Amino acid sequence: MKTLKILMVLAIFYTYNASAQTSYIEDVKNFGYASGEGLACGASRYPTYELIARAYLVSAATSDKEQATGMYEYNSAKARAYMNKRRDGFLGCEEINIRFNNQKIFNSKLYKNGTLKLPDGKIIKPRGKYNPNNLYDRNENEKEKLDAYYNEVLKKKQLQAKKEGIYEKILKQEAKR
Repeated sequence: MKTLKILMVLAIFYTYNASAQTSYIEDVKNFGYASGEGLACGASRYPTYELIARAYLVSAATSDKEQATGMYEYNSAKARAYMNKRRDGFLGCEEINIRFNNQKIFNSKLYKNGTLKLPDGKIIKPRGKYNPNNLYDRNENEKEKLDAYYNEVLKKKQLQAKKEGIYEKILKQEAKR
């Protein structure tokens, strides 16, 4: 009976711990997706958003491993959102910029020591030494890097289509329009 209680407590602990990690990963994915759309559409508050989102990513992680997973998920979601927005011809960017620039995240406060106070009053303290200069380099040309990657992927797809004989058919169909 005693071992059954111990097993139940451990099961609850592991379930709680797994759900907390899932919540963190989902949060950073959502931050990444919004970041990618803001970057693609040229939102004016993008650098501030990026700084706050990355501070959350670093400070809210419970371990280095979780932070590394979070960073990967954040950057992947950001790149996917950017590529999708570019693929659809930057459709709806005006509306996206309005929504992006009016997010509640901009009501957050980021302190020098890395403490982040969210708009809902939740306070997240960094788990280790904090250097905000390592979070986000505003001079980094993310857009140019993602554009170059997108162009490279597009060229590969065009080469594959040429090999399969599809490319000429597409060109003929577009010429008829």
